[in-house]
Amino acid sequence: MTRASRILRNIVAGLLLLFGIAILLVWWVVQRALPKLDGSVSVPALKEGVLVDRDPWGRPWIRAKSVEDLVTAQGYVVAQDRLWQMDLLRRAAAGDLAEIFGDIALDIDKENRTLGMRVAAERAAADSSPEIRGLLDAYARGVNQYIQERTKRLPIEFLALGYKPRSWTPADTYLIALYMNKTLTSTWKEKLNRQWIVQKVGPDRARDLFAEDSPLDHFIVGDEAAGSPPPKQEGGAQTTERASAPDSDSPPFPPREWDAARAFLAQFEQESSEIIGSNNFVVSGAHTLSGKPLLANDTHLGLGVPCIWYLMHLTAPGWNVEGFALPGAPLIIIGHNDRIAWGFTNSNADVEDLYIETFDPANALAYRVNGEWRSADVRRETIHVRGKPDVILDVVVTRHGPIVDHDPPNEFHKGVSGAYALRWTALEPGGLDFGVPLLGRAQNWGEFVETTRHIAGPGQNTIYADVDGNIGFTIPARIPIRSSGNGALPVPGDTDAYEWTSYIPFEELPRALNPPDGIIATANARTVGPAYKYYLSDRQAGPYRTERIYELLSGRTGLRPTDCNEIQNDIVSLPNKFLAGQLVAAAHVVKPKDARTQQMIGRLGRWDGRATADSVETAFVEYTRRALFRNLLFPYLGARVTDYELWEPESVYNNVWWRDKVFLENTFRARPPAWLPPGFPTYDDLLVRSADQAAADLETVARSSEAGAWRWGNLHVLDMAHPLGRTRLLHSLLSIGPYPSNGTVDTVRAMGVGHGPAMRIVADLSNFDNSLMEITTGESGEYASPYYRDQFPEWFAGRGIAAPFTDSAEDAVRAHRLLLLAAGGTASASSAGTREPPR
Repeated sequence: MTRASRILRNIVAGLLLLFGIAILLVWWVVQRALPKLDGSVSVPALKEGVLVDRDPWGRPWIRAKSVEDLVTAQGYVVAQDRLWQMDLLRRAAAGDLAEIFGDIALDIDKENRTLGMRVAAERAAADSSPEIRGLLDAYARGVNQYIQERTKRLPIEFLALGYKPRSWTPADTYLIALYMNKTLTSTWKEKLNRQWIVQKVGPDRARDLFAEDSPLDHFIVGDEAAGSPPPKQEGGAQTTERASAPDSDSPPFPPREWDAARAFLAQFEQESSEIIGSNNFVVSGAHTLSGKPLLANDTHLGLGVPCIWYLMHLTAPGWNVEGFALPGAPLIIIGHNDRIAWGFTNSNADVEDLYIETFDPANALAYRVNGEWRSADVRRETIHVRGKPDVILDVVVTRHGPIVDHDPPNEFHKGVSGAYALRWTALEPGGLDFGVPLLGRAQNWGEFVETTRHIAGPGQNTIYADVDGNIGFTIPARIPIRSSGNGALPVPGDTDAYEWTSYIPFEELPRALNPPDGIIATANARTVGPAYKYYLSDRQAGPYRTERIYELLSGRTGLRPTDCNEIQNDIVSLPNKFLAGQLVAAAHVVKPKDARTQQMIGRLGRWDGRATADSVETAFVEYTRRALFRNLLFPYLGARVTDYELWEPESVYNNVWWRDKVFLENTFRARPPAWLPPGFPTYDDLLVRSADQAAADLETVARSSEAGAWRWGNLHVLDMAHPLGRTRLLHSLLSIGPYPSNGTVDTVRAMGVGHGPAMRIVADLSNFDNSLMEITTGESGEYASPYYRDQFPEWFAGRGIAAPFTDSAEDAVRAHRLLLLAAGGTASASSAGTREPPR
């Protein structure tokens, strides 16, 4: 061997050695952050020992001798799996993201600082009842115990971003709750865009566009013929403990990595912007095999890694509840105890109003109120920015709330005068009343309803079932009663004519018990009919998922949990079936110019409406609809309408709530001459020419001229990104996907690009051991954990995962046991106040 060969061999060997050392170092860093799941660990914050068992999916069952210790242990256990997620969410709500991501995160920080979300959360914590404050303090003690013991072994995201978390406080829990509230109720940007649209198309066309009524609506309350609908309207910062400063002042990732983190936060944001919402339904024993109710729920949000929900079972004196917790909040949000079950979908109750304030040109803080000038308050916010000086934000606050926008803020709002102040129920005193976690101790309908008295929002379509056979529905929330109008558009703020007079009285909130047909289903569409006394909203989603659920349930008997799971995963699109029928009929009158259009319309005559990943029919109908909207609306909205072709985030259609497919179906049923666009002699011509355009569009996006290659799943992929795992190797390690996906936003399995059911539950009131529960990824947010993504295959396939509940069923599947020891405690199961399970 020559000397040069030996040198080359040594260099290669050295590089391989260094590579191996690097791999081992990364493995060591990742592995050392994993929590302890077996044995015992000291948790001095506890008063007595607590037992934590986990099943083969890593789902914890926590047993304690007091509620205080139960919640402390919950905080500790959730932090074991989701600490960085919890920290990221509280930072997003408080407006502290720029401190770790740099100035690229300033816009979202400024928005939440302007809203005063930290101020509202701290006020709510200070004003909370002794019971709620005790729960929040206990939860914080558990989280902080874990932070303290893991200071040098934090999750890898903290290491990558170079910072450490500050202590958890009760206000942090309110911040996360408020962030969820914001995403489920925020309407003010959409109201500005709606105002612009009304100005462009005029009030008559606006009434058509923002159609409320559909023949497919199912009303749970207010469905009587009597009654009339409500009138319609046209058309200084708080001091907090600061986290340790990042190790480096430079932003740790390029902008595209911030985009990934922002996509993760969109798990909350997307429900409000996409209208894909959620499903829930409950049937009485008349429809089931057992003779007892079945209750199903799946909440649809943006999908990322880790999942926004966390599954667990909590047991203490007076409590035995299993279901879905929100990381950062105590107890269970959706689930069941040993007597009742409950679930939620967003009702879209309108709890925000925009007021156009008139300011004095000679005095920037003077605004007019009933003919007199009043001085606005100023709240100063200091935003820490990584690698740059602090940003000072002065927030002007009127009697209605903070100024959130000015004219002209952008091209949407040209010609609209004023500064816009936001009034939002969540920012009002008591607007964050925290009653949802207490639902888990209710034992019957009366106790359940009484507990909802303490829920300020967000307004949810709440369904209920109990072991006695009752099923029920209510919408608990603080919903404003307005002096005039309905708040759909900004209103003058210099008069009292549009003020809120009060909230809908608790006793008069929508409520129903044991309907005659034994079925209650909601899916973000209208649940309250025109005979109901009060106005809730005109911002509902289309009725298609609700209608499909009723189709699948009506007349059925012998239902089992697996049948409900199949309904949750149904992929028949009713609006696509309607449009397919219109196209087939139109093609008999007007011949397509594109031979592929003729071929595709021929296939539609035999199509069942199922949006499978392989379906070319779904892709064709979806793109035809986009072309129809482009042709219908371009004469009125101009070039901005072309955004709809690619469904870009900044499209006017994605920034305003409207029942778009209801408008389209109403238009094609009635075929009014006023909506027929120039250049199209008939509606049949409009349909067929739009289908020709869809064929051309599909050739472009699918990169194939062959219609057989236009498979829906290739255009409709699921890609669940970790905030730091968006690109290349990190994506393959940390993220999930991309995978061709079935379903559409209008199928019961509501799947958008990056959105879908973030959880599923089917609760069997005859035997809770037969219940099914699952989340999208896994319990753990730690990449090296076996529970990081283990639930994904079952969730994606829609198979459902068994959720044992009784002691014997839980013991039979135990995979881990961890004893949390109080100060001076010993390692025995009995110290946790539980019996030793049989071996």
